[in-house]
Amino acid sequence: MIKRTRRSLLLVFSSILALILIILAASFYFMLAGVVNRDEHNRMEKTGKKTADEWVRHTTGKGYGVKEEFDRLRIGVMEWEFLQYDQFAVVFDTAGSMISSSSDDRNPLIDAEIQERLVGRMSGSDFFRLEKTAPEGRSVYALFRISPGDGKGSVIFIGEDISNQIHLLREMKWLIAGLSGVLLLVASGIGYVFAGSAMVPIMRSLKRQQEFTADASHELRTPLSVLQSSVEILEEEQSRLPAVHRTVLHHMKDEIIRMIRLTEQLLTLARSDSGGTPLLRSETFDLRDTLQAVTTRMQTTIAKEKGIDISLDDMLPEEDVSYAGDRDQISQVLYILLDNAVKYSFPNGTVMIQARRNNGDGVELIVADQGCGIPEENLPYLFERFFRVDKARSREWGGTGLGLSIAAQIIRLHGGRIEVKSTVNRGSTFTVRLP
Repeated sequence: MIKRTRRSLLLVFSSILALILIILAASFYFMLAGVVNRDEHNRMEKTGKKTADEWVRHTTGKGYGVKEEFDRLRIGVMEWEFLQYDQFAVVFDTAGSMISSSSDDRNPLIDAEIQERLVGRMSGSDFFRLEKTAPEGRSVYALFRISPGDGKGSVIFIGEDISNQIHLLREMKWLIAGLSGVLLLVASGIGYVFAGSAMVPIMRSLKRQQEFTADASHELRTPLSVLQSSVEILEEEQSRLPAVHRTVLHHMKDEIIRMIRLTEQLLTLARSDSGGTPLLRSETFDLRDTLQAVTTRMQTTIAKEKGIDISLDDMLPEEDVSYAGDRDQISQVLYILLDNAVKYSFPNGTVMIQARRNNGDGVELIVADQGCGIPEENLPYLFERFFRVDKARSREWGGTGLGLSIAAQIIRLHGGRIEVKSTVNRGSTFTVRLP
Protein backbone atom coordinates (compact mmCIF):
# COMPACT_ATOMS: atom_id res chain seq x y z
CA MET A 1 0.00 0.00 0.00
CA ILE A 2 2.86 2.36 0.86
CA LYS A 3 4.55 1.76 -2.48
CA ARG A 4 1.26 2.18 -4.32
CA THR A 5 0.56 5.43 -2.49
CA ARG A 6 4.07 6.67 -3.24
CA ARG A 7 3.65 5.87 -6.92
CA SER A 8 0.28 7.62 -6.93
CA LEU A 9 1.81 10.75 -5.39
CA LEU A 10 4.63 10.64 -7.93
CA LEU A 11 2.16 10.18 -10.78
CA VAL A 12 0.06 13.15 -9.67
CA PHE A 13 3.14 15.32 -9.17
CA SER A 14 4.66 14.31 -12.52
CA SER A 15 1.36 14.84 -14.35
CA ILE A 16 0.93 18.33 -12.95
CA LEU A 17 4.55 19.21 -13.68
CA ALA A 18 4.32 17.77 -17.19
CA LEU A 19 1.19 19.82 -17.85
CA ILE A 20 2.92 22.97 -16.62
CA LEU A 21 6.01 22.27 -18.73
CA ILE A 22 3.89 21.58 -21.82
CA ILE A 23 1.98 24.83 -21.35
CA LEU A 24 5.19 26.82 -20.77
CA ALA A 25 7.05 25.18 -23.66
CA ALA A 26 4.13 25.59 -26.07
CA SER A 27 3.62 29.20 -24.98
CA PHE A 28 7.30 30.01 -25.45
CA TYR A 29 7.42 28.31 -28.85
CA PHE A 30 4.30 30.00 -30.17
CA MET A 31 5.45 33.37 -28.82
CA LEU A 32 8.80 32.91 -30.57
CA ALA A 33 7.09 31.83 -33.80
CA GLY A 34 4.74 34.80 -33.52
CA VAL A 35 7.63 37.24 -33.09
CA VAL A 36 9.42 35.73 -36.10
CA ASN A 37 6.26 35.91 -38.23
CA ARG A 38 5.49 39.50 -37.21
CA ASP A 39 9.04 40.56 -37.96
CA GLU A 40 8.81 38.76 -41.29
CA HIS A 41 5.55 40.54 -42.19
CA ASN A 42 6.95 43.92 -41.17
CA ARG A 43 10.02 43.45 -43.36
CA MET A 44 7.93 42.29 -46.29
CA GLU A 45 5.50 45.20 -46.00
CA LYS A 46 8.33 47.76 -45.85
CA THR A 47 10.10 46.16 -48.78
CA GLY A 48 6.84 45.92 -50.72
CA LYS A 49 6.03 49.58 -50.16
CA LYS A 50 9.55 50.58 -51.19
CA THR A 51 9.32 48.40 -54.32
CA ALA A 52 5.89 49.77 -55.25
CA ASP A 53 7.12 53.37 -54.89
CA GLU A 54 10.18 52.66 -57.01
CA TRP A 55 8.09 50.88 -59.63
CA VAL A 56 5.63 53.78 -59.89
CA ARG A 57 8.51 56.22 -60.27
CA HIS A 58 10.08 54.01 -62.88
CA THR A 59 6.95 53.63 -64.98
CA THR A 60 5.15 56.98 -64.53
CA GLY A 61 7.80 59.40 -63.43
CA LYS A 62 5.81 60.47 -60.38
CA GLY A 63 8.09 62.00 -57.82
CA TYR A 64 10.48 63.43 -60.40
CA GLY A 65 10.12 67.03 -61.57
CA VAL A 66 12.55 66.92 -64.47
CA LYS A 67 11.28 65.39 -67.72
CA GLU A 68 14.76 64.40 -68.81
CA GLU A 69 15.21 62.39 -65.67
CA PHE A 70 11.91 60.63 -66.27
CA ASP A 71 12.85 59.76 -69.84
CA ARG A 72 16.17 58.40 -68.66
CA LEU A 73 14.55 56.13 -66.07
CA ARG A 74 11.79 55.01 -68.40
CA ILE A 75 14.10 53.73 -71.05
CA GLY A 76 16.56 52.27 -68.58
CA VAL A 77 16.42 49.11 -66.51
CA MET A 78 14.96 49.30 -63.00
CA GLU A 79 17.54 48.79 -60.30
CA TRP A 80 16.84 46.44 -57.32
CA GLU A 81 19.71 47.44 -55.07
CA PHE A 82 17.37 48.12 -52.13
CA LEU A 83 16.51 44.40 -51.89
CA GLN A 84 18.39 42.29 -49.36
CA TYR A 85 20.49 39.33 -50.45
CA ASP A 86 17.71 36.88 -49.43
CA GLN A 87 14.90 38.85 -51.11
CA PHE A 88 13.56 39.00 -54.65
CA ALA A 89 10.85 40.83 -56.58
CA VAL A 90 8.73 39.96 -59.63
CA VAL A 91 6.30 42.23 -61.48
CA PHE A 92 3.42 40.83 -63.54
CA ASP A 93 0.90 42.54 -65.76
CA THR A 94 -2.81 41.80 -65.75
CA ALA A 95 -2.36 38.98 -68.25
CA GLY A 96 0.07 37.19 -65.95
CA SER A 97 3.14 37.95 -68.03
CA MET A 98 6.30 38.91 -66.20
CA ILE A 99 7.27 42.55 -66.81
CA SER A 100 10.32 42.74 -64.60
CA SER A 101 12.28 40.61 -62.16
CA SER A 102 15.19 41.00 -59.79
CA SER A 103 16.59 37.66 -60.93
CA ASP A 104 20.17 37.94 -62.10
CA ASP A 105 23.58 36.66 -61.15
CA ARG A 106 23.44 38.75 -57.94
CA ASN A 107 20.01 37.58 -56.90
CA PRO A 108 19.36 34.07 -58.28
CA LEU A 109 16.56 33.18 -55.81
CA ILE A 110 13.77 33.31 -58.37
CA ASP A 111 13.67 30.98 -61.32
CA ALA A 112 11.15 29.83 -63.93
CA GLU A 113 9.48 27.41 -61.49
CA ILE A 114 8.82 30.15 -58.93
CA GLN A 115 7.58 32.54 -61.61
CA GLU A 116 5.14 29.93 -62.93
CA ARG A 117 3.76 29.25 -59.46
CA LEU A 118 3.34 32.96 -58.75
CA VAL A 119 1.08 33.39 -61.79
CA GLY A 120 -1.54 31.29 -59.99
CA ARG A 121 -1.44 33.60 -56.96
CA MET A 122 -2.43 36.82 -58.69
CA SER A 123 -5.35 37.08 -56.28
CA GLY A 124 -6.02 35.85 -52.78
CA SER A 125 -4.13 36.36 -49.56
CA ASP A 126 -1.49 39.07 -49.49
CA PHE A 127 0.88 36.90 -47.41
CA PHE A 128 1.62 33.28 -48.28
CA ARG A 129 4.48 30.80 -48.51
CA LEU A 130 5.96 28.61 -51.21
CA GLU A 131 8.24 25.61 -50.82
CA LYS A 132 10.78 24.50 -53.34
CA THR A 133 12.73 21.26 -53.31
CA ALA A 134 16.13 21.23 -54.96
CA PRO A 135 19.09 18.85 -54.92
CA GLU A 136 20.79 21.03 -52.32
CA GLY A 137 17.76 20.92 -50.03
CA ARG A 138 14.30 22.32 -49.39
CA SER A 139 13.77 26.07 -49.48
CA VAL A 140 10.85 28.00 -48.03
CA TYR A 141 9.89 31.44 -49.33
CA ALA A 142 7.61 33.99 -47.72
CA LEU A 143 5.80 36.16 -50.28
CA PHE A 144 3.88 39.40 -50.14
CA ARG A 145 1.59 40.50 -52.98
CA ILE A 146 1.00 44.22 -53.54
CA SER A 147 -0.58 46.37 -56.22
CA PRO A 148 1.67 49.37 -56.93
CA GLY A 149 -1.12 51.56 -58.33
CA ASP A 150 0.67 52.39 -61.58
CA GLY A 151 -2.63 52.59 -63.47
CA LYS A 152 -1.89 49.44 -65.46
CA GLY A 153 -3.08 46.82 -62.94
CA SER A 154 0.43 45.51 -62.34
CA VAL A 155 1.07 43.13 -59.46
CA ILE A 156 4.33 42.94 -57.55
CA PHE A 157 5.45 39.91 -55.55
CA ILE A 158 8.09 40.42 -52.89
CA GLY A 159 9.75 37.20 -51.78
CA GLU A 160 12.18 36.32 -49.02
CA ASP A 161 14.03 33.09 -48.32
CA ILE A 162 13.02 32.12 -44.76
CA SER A 163 14.57 28.64 -44.76
CA ASN A 164 16.96 29.66 -41.99
CA GLN A 165 14.13 30.94 -39.81
CA ILE A 166 12.12 27.75 -40.38
CA HIS A 167 15.17 25.66 -39.53
CA LEU A 168 15.75 27.76 -36.42
CA LEU A 169 12.15 27.30 -35.26
CA ARG A 170 12.38 23.56 -35.86
CA GLU A 171 15.59 23.31 -33.84
CA MET A 172 14.07 25.42 -31.09
CA LYS A 173 11.04 23.12 -31.00
CA TRP A 174 13.21 20.04 -30.50
CA LEU A 175 15.43 21.87 -28.04
CA ILE A 176 12.42 22.95 -25.96
CA ALA A 177 10.94 19.44 -26.09
CA GLY A 178 14.25 17.84 -25.07
CA LEU A 179 14.86 20.35 -22.31
CA SER A 180 11.31 19.87 -21.00
CA GLY A 181 11.81 16.10 -20.99
CA VAL A 182 15.08 16.39 -19.07
CA LEU A 183 13.49 18.78 -16.58
CA LEU A 184 10.55 16.40 -16.16
CA LEU A 185 12.87 13.46 -15.48
CA VAL A 186 14.91 15.45 -12.97
CA ALA A 187 11.81 16.80 -11.28
CA SER A 188 10.26 13.31 -11.20
CA GLY A 189 13.37 11.97 -9.48
CA ILE A 190 13.25 14.76 -6.94
CA GLY A 191 9.50 14.21 -6.57
CA TYR A 192 10.09 10.51 -5.91
CA VAL A 193 12.49 11.39 -3.11
CA PHE A 194 10.08 13.96 -1.68
CA ALA A 195 7.19 11.49 -1.93
CA GLY A 196 9.28 9.02 0.04
CA SER A 197 9.95 11.65 2.67
CA ALA A 198 6.26 12.48 2.84
CA MET A 199 5.46 8.79 3.37
CA VAL A 200 7.79 8.43 6.39
CA PRO A 201 5.21 9.58 8.98
CA ILE A 202 2.56 7.41 7.32
CA MET A 203 4.90 4.38 7.31
CA ARG A 204 5.74 4.99 10.96
CA SER A 205 2.07 5.23 11.86
CA LEU A 206 1.22 2.14 9.82
CA LYS A 207 4.02 0.18 11.46
CA ARG A 208 2.73 1.10 14.90
CA GLN A 209 -0.76 0.07 13.82
CA GLN A 210 0.54 -3.26 12.57
CA GLU A 211 2.47 -3.83 15.78
CA PHE A 212 -0.59 -2.96 17.84
CA THR A 213 -2.81 -5.28 15.78
CA ALA A 214 -0.34 -8.14 16.08
CA ASP A 215 0.24 -7.62 19.81
CA ALA A 216 -3.45 -7.18 20.58
CA SER A 217 -4.42 -10.23 18.53
CA HIS A 218 -1.72 -12.31 20.20
CA GLU A 219 -2.65 -11.17 23.70
CA LEU A 220 -6.36 -11.79 23.10
CA ARG A 221 -5.85 -15.39 22.04
CA THR A 222 -5.09 -16.63 25.57
CA PRO A 223 -8.10 -15.11 27.41
CA LEU A 224 -10.40 -16.07 24.53
CA SER A 225 -9.13 -19.65 24.66
CA VAL A 226 -9.77 -19.69 28.42
CA LEU A 227 -13.28 -18.34 27.88
CA GLN A 228 -13.96 -20.95 25.20
CA SER A 229 -12.79 -23.73 27.53
CA SER A 230 -14.96 -22.39 30.33
CA VAL A 231 -18.00 -22.24 28.07
CA GLU A 232 -17.37 -25.82 26.91
CA ILE A 233 -17.23 -26.94 30.57
CA LEU A 234 -20.50 -25.17 31.26
CA GLU A 235 -22.03 -26.82 28.20
CA GLU A 236 -21.45 -30.19 29.82
CA GLU A 237 -23.82 -29.14 32.60
CA GLN A 238 -26.27 -27.19 30.47
CA SER A 239 -29.03 -29.72 31.15
CA ARG A 240 -29.15 -28.42 34.71
CA LEU A 241 -29.45 -24.78 33.61
CA PRO A 242 -32.69 -22.94 32.95
CA ALA A 243 -33.64 -22.35 29.32
CA VAL A 244 -32.73 -18.68 29.42
CA HIS A 245 -29.27 -19.52 30.79
CA ARG A 246 -28.74 -22.09 28.04
CA THR A 247 -29.64 -19.44 25.44
CA VAL A 248 -27.17 -16.98 26.95
CA LEU A 249 -24.51 -19.70 27.06
CA HIS A 250 -25.09 -20.50 23.39
CA HIS A 251 -24.77 -16.83 22.43
CA MET A 252 -21.59 -16.51 24.50
CA LYS A 253 -20.05 -19.45 22.69
CA ASP A 254 -20.93 -18.02 19.27
CA GLU A 255 -19.42 -14.63 20.16
CA ILE A 256 -16.27 -16.21 21.56
CA ILE A 257 -15.82 -18.29 18.40
CA ARG A 258 -16.34 -15.16 16.29
CA MET A 259 -13.77 -13.23 18.36
CA ILE A 260 -11.26 -16.06 18.06
CA ARG A 261 -11.73 -16.09 14.28
CA LEU A 262 -11.36 -12.31 14.16
CA THR A 263 -8.13 -12.31 16.20
CA GLU A 264 -6.67 -15.07 14.03
CA GLN A 265 -7.49 -13.13 10.87
CA LEU A 266 -6.08 -9.89 12.28
CA LEU A 267 -2.91 -11.70 13.28
CA THR A 268 -2.62 -13.19 9.78
CA LEU A 269 -2.97 -9.76 8.16
CA ALA A 270 -0.50 -8.16 10.58
CA ARG A 271 2.10 -10.82 9.88
CA SER A 272 1.53 -10.54 6.15
CA ASP A 273 1.83 -6.73 6.20
CA SER A 274 5.07 -6.91 8.13
CA GLY A 275 6.51 -9.57 5.85
CA GLY A 276 6.38 -12.17 8.60
CA THR A 277 4.41 -14.76 6.62
CA PRO A 278 6.80 -16.11 3.96
CA LEU A 279 5.57 -18.39 1.22
CA LEU A 280 6.96 -21.93 1.14
CA ARG A 281 7.15 -22.01 -2.64
CA SER A 282 9.45 -25.03 -2.59
CA GLU A 283 6.72 -27.16 -0.96
CA THR A 284 5.07 -29.49 -3.45
CA PHE A 285 1.77 -31.09 -2.42
CA ASP A 286 -1.14 -33.02 -3.89
CA LEU A 287 -3.76 -30.42 -4.83
CA ARG A 288 -6.48 -33.05 -5.22
CA ASP A 289 -6.02 -34.29 -1.65
CA THR A 290 -6.20 -30.71 -0.38
CA LEU A 291 -9.42 -30.07 -2.28
CA GLN A 292 -11.04 -33.26 -1.02
CA ALA A 293 -9.99 -32.60 2.59
CA VAL A 294 -11.37 -29.05 2.56
CA THR A 295 -14.60 -30.15 0.86
CA THR A 296 -15.16 -33.00 3.33
CA ARG A 297 -14.57 -30.79 6.35
CA MET A 298 -16.92 -28.05 5.12
CA GLN A 299 -19.58 -30.61 4.16
CA THR A 300 -19.67 -32.07 7.68
CA THR A 301 -19.78 -28.72 9.53
CA ILE A 302 -21.53 -25.54 8.49
CA ALA A 303 -22.85 -26.94 5.20
CA LYS A 304 -24.61 -29.77 7.03
CA GLU A 305 -26.42 -27.33 9.30
CA LYS A 306 -27.95 -25.47 6.32
CA GLY A 307 -28.52 -28.55 4.19
CA ILE A 308 -26.03 -27.32 1.57
CA ASP A 309 -24.52 -29.88 -0.77
CA ILE A 310 -20.90 -29.21 -1.78
CA SER A 311 -20.09 -30.73 -5.16
CA LEU A 312 -16.45 -31.22 -6.15
CA ASP A 313 -15.80 -31.32 -9.89
CA ASP A 314 -12.22 -32.54 -10.12
CA MET A 315 -10.96 -32.05 -13.66
CA LEU A 316 -7.26 -32.24 -12.83
CA PRO A 317 -5.23 -34.71 -14.92
CA GLU A 318 -4.57 -37.99 -13.13
CA GLU A 319 -0.86 -37.82 -13.79
CA ASP A 320 -0.45 -34.16 -12.78
CA VAL A 321 -2.11 -33.10 -9.52
CA SER A 322 0.93 -31.67 -7.73
CA TYR A 323 1.27 -27.96 -7.01
CA ALA A 324 4.23 -25.95 -5.71
CA GLY A 325 3.26 -23.38 -3.09
CA ASP A 326 2.14 -23.04 0.51
CA ARG A 327 -0.33 -25.83 1.26
CA ASP A 328 -1.73 -24.25 4.42
CA GLN A 329 -2.37 -20.93 2.71
CA ILE A 330 -4.02 -22.53 -0.32
CA SER A 331 -6.21 -24.51 2.07
CA GLN A 332 -7.09 -21.28 3.88
CA VAL A 333 -8.17 -19.69 0.59
CA LEU A 334 -10.44 -22.65 -0.13
CA TYR A 335 -11.90 -22.55 3.38
CA ILE A 336 -12.64 -18.83 3.07
CA LEU A 337 -14.31 -19.14 -0.33
CA LEU A 338 -16.34 -22.21 0.64
CA ASP A 339 -17.30 -20.70 3.99
CA ASN A 340 -18.63 -17.56 2.26
CA ALA A 341 -20.39 -19.63 -0.41
CA VAL A 342 -22.17 -21.76 2.19
CA LYS A 343 -23.07 -18.83 4.47
CA TYR A 344 -24.59 -16.76 1.68
CA SER A 345 -26.37 -19.66 -0.06
CA PHE A 346 -30.06 -20.31 0.38
CA PRO A 347 -30.89 -23.35 2.54
CA ASN A 348 -30.81 -26.76 0.82
CA GLY A 349 -28.87 -25.30 -2.08
CA THR A 350 -25.70 -26.42 -3.87
CA VAL A 351 -22.16 -25.10 -3.84
CA MET A 352 -19.88 -26.24 -6.64
CA ILE A 353 -16.09 -26.24 -6.52
CA GLN A 354 -14.22 -27.02 -9.72
CA ALA A 355 -10.50 -27.57 -10.26
CA ARG A 356 -8.79 -27.76 -13.63
CA ARG A 357 -5.58 -27.00 -15.44
CA ASN A 358 -5.55 -23.73 -17.32
CA ASN A 359 -3.10 -22.66 -20.03
CA GLY A 360 -0.72 -25.53 -19.54
CA ASP A 361 0.96 -25.00 -16.17
CA GLY A 362 -1.77 -22.85 -14.63
CA VAL A 363 -4.38 -24.00 -12.09
CA GLU A 364 -7.92 -22.66 -12.03
CA LEU A 365 -10.16 -23.06 -8.97
CA ILE A 366 -13.83 -22.07 -9.25
CA VAL A 367 -16.25 -21.77 -6.32
CA ALA A 368 -19.86 -21.08 -7.30
CA ASP A 369 -22.97 -20.79 -5.13
CA GLN A 370 -26.67 -20.24 -5.71
CA GLY A 371 -27.20 -17.68 -2.98
CA CYS A 372 -28.23 -14.08 -2.53
CA GLY A 373 -25.48 -12.69 -4.75
CA ILE A 374 -23.63 -9.38 -4.57
CA PRO A 375 -24.84 -6.04 -6.01
CA GLU A 376 -22.71 -4.91 -8.93
CA GLU A 377 -21.77 -1.60 -7.27
CA ASN A 378 -20.16 -3.52 -4.37
CA LEU A 379 -17.94 -5.80 -6.47
CA PRO A 380 -14.95 -3.38 -6.72
CA TYR A 381 -14.74 -3.16 -2.91
CA LEU A 382 -15.30 -6.84 -2.15
CA PHE A 383 -11.64 -7.61 -1.33
CA GLU A 384 -11.06 -4.57 0.87
CA ARG A 385 -10.55 -5.12 4.57
CA PHE A 386 -13.63 -4.97 6.81
CA PHE A 387 -15.92 -4.46 3.80
CA ARG A 388 -19.23 -6.27 4.15
CA VAL A 389 -22.09 -6.06 1.68
CA ASP A 390 -24.75 -6.61 4.33
CA LYS A 391 -23.29 -5.77 7.73
CA ALA A 392 -26.31 -7.03 9.69
CA ARG A 393 -26.41 -10.36 7.90
CA SER A 394 -22.60 -10.74 8.01
CA ARG A 395 -22.60 -10.24 11.78
CA GLU A 396 -25.46 -12.71 12.16
CA TRP A 397 -23.43 -15.35 10.32
CA GLY A 398 -20.16 -14.49 12.05
CA GLY A 399 -18.56 -12.54 9.23
CA THR A 400 -15.73 -10.09 9.95
CA GLY A 401 -15.07 -8.61 6.52
CA LEU A 402 -11.47 -9.91 6.52
CA GLY A 403 -11.78 -13.32 4.88
CA LEU A 404 -11.80 -12.28 1.24
CA SER A 405 -9.07 -9.71 1.90
CA ILE A 406 -6.86 -12.46 3.33
CA ALA A 407 -7.68 -14.79 0.43
CA ALA A 408 -6.84 -12.11 -2.16
CA GLN A 409 -3.54 -11.35 -0.42
CA ILE A 410 -2.54 -15.03 -0.31
CA ILE A 411 -3.38 -15.41 -4.00
CA ARG A 412 -1.33 -12.31 -4.89
CA LEU A 413 1.62 -13.66 -2.91
CA HIS A 414 1.41 -16.84 -4.99
CA GLY A 415 1.49 -14.72 -8.17
CA GLY A 416 -2.15 -15.40 -9.06
CA ARG A 417 -5.35 -13.40 -9.26
CA ILE A 418 -8.94 -13.75 -8.13
CA GLU A 419 -12.07 -12.65 -9.98
CA VAL A 420 -15.74 -12.60 -9.05
CA LYS A 421 -18.98 -12.55 -11.02
CA SER A 422 -22.29 -12.23 -9.26
CA THR A 423 -25.98 -11.72 -9.88
CA VAL A 424 -28.35 -10.71 -7.10
CA ASN A 425 -30.55 -13.63 -5.91
CA ARG A 426 -28.86 -15.98 -8.38
CA GLY A 427 -25.45 -16.53 -6.82
CA SER A 428 -21.76 -15.69 -7.10
CA THR A 429 -18.79 -17.32 -8.82
CA PHE A 430 -15.23 -16.82 -7.55
CA THR A 431 -12.43 -17.81 -9.92
CA VAL A 432 -8.87 -18.24 -8.64
CA ARG A 433 -6.10 -18.49 -11.23
CA LEU A 434 -2.72 -19.63 -9.94
CA PRO A 435 0.47 -19.93 -12.01
